[in-house]
Amino acid sequence: MKVLVVNGISALRGGGQTNLINLMNSLPSYQCKVVFILNSSNFALFSKFKSNSIDLFEAKFASRSIFHRVAWERFILPIKLREWGADVYYTPGGVMTTKVSDNCVTVTTLQNMLPFEISERKKFPLFSYLRIKLFLLKFVFLKSYRLANKIIFISKYSQDVVRKIIPKIIEKSVVIPLGINDIFVNYGCKYDLPCGLNNGKFYLYVSHMDYYKSQKELIYSWKKLVNQGFEYPLVFAGPIVNQYGKEALSLIEQMGLTSNVIHLGHVEYDKLPGLYQASRALIFASTCECCPNILLEMLASERVIICSNKGPMPEFGEDGVIYFDPYSIDQLTQKVLQIESGIIDKESIAQRAKVLSKQYEHDKTIEKTIKYILN
Repeated sequence: MKVLVVNGISALRGGGQTNLINLMNSLPSYQCKVVFILNSSNFALFSKFKSNSIDLFEAKFASRSIFHRVAWERFILPIKLREWGADVYYTPGGVMTTKVSDNCVTVTTLQNMLPFEISERKKFPLFSYLRIKLFLLKFVFLKSYRLANKIIFISKYSQDVVRKIIPKIIEKSVVIPLGINDIFVNYGCKYDLPCGLNNGKFYLYVSHMDYYKSQKELIYSWKKLVNQGFEYPLVFAGPIVNQYGKEALSLIEQMGLTSNVIHLGHVEYDKLPGLYQASRALIFASTCECCPNILLEMLASERVIICSNKGPMPEFGEDGVIYFDPYSIDQLTQKVLQIESGIIDKESIAQRAKVLSKQYEHDKTIEKTIKYILN
């Protein structure tokens, strides 16, 4: 039986964490022994996966900072891999700095495009920890891709970006998009809407609040709509992770939109299908993604989606969404009014999105991923 070691230290939020949860849910059905390396911050979340075939290891020293992690993976992890008898070492976070034995296959994945998108990095404060980290990560990622035996890209777009820097990357890589969790396909739970929201009477944007998620631009767009007498509120569902989120909430108050733009905060993952179903329409305004998990979930919801036209979104949304430039306040306003006036046939577009979602069924994409990792 093969021993697979999965490094989940960086899976702290967002699509990377969701993808790892889906992977761990499926691994017990495959003939392999799994050692799951975790961060102290996500150990409790993933503790439910401990079983006869899955062992959990909390990397306390590596959890302290990025510098502690690099040191631990460089000097301690090789020893641990030998102790565990690892046949395959998989780092879904994209960092592969560990030297392994010759009989251990190394696999990594690109799930963060920010290090490769200069214009998006510039949105973060100049001397902030995150901006410096993203700058350094680009070089760490590139070194990792050169060291790894196999690389999984979760979009053709991300593979093409790296291919421009490392042309031969195509020879040891594969494109396998993320899958849609079954709860979004076979939704059955309802979401209890907070006071002030009514079923089918609000526009919804699900995402953590961050510099490349364009929440501020959406707030300005909604101000224009409200000034024209638009009645439906915009709802943000997602946590605040940095200063940008605080600024966005302040902007809502400054513009007098507290009853027109509502922030729900974090919504539990298993409640999201019900929230999607309760919405009138969905918005996805991110400007930087590898594979947009939330967009894929939205495709399965049978709701009309107003989607960012930035790559790689058109790769997944195809003709099943309505595109707009997230930097343009007027474009979003125009698309919303076209939906409400009937110029855009939202029913047929939503049905097309549902059809597109079937090619990203969870079982198919996870099976491809696990087979590629283990074989």
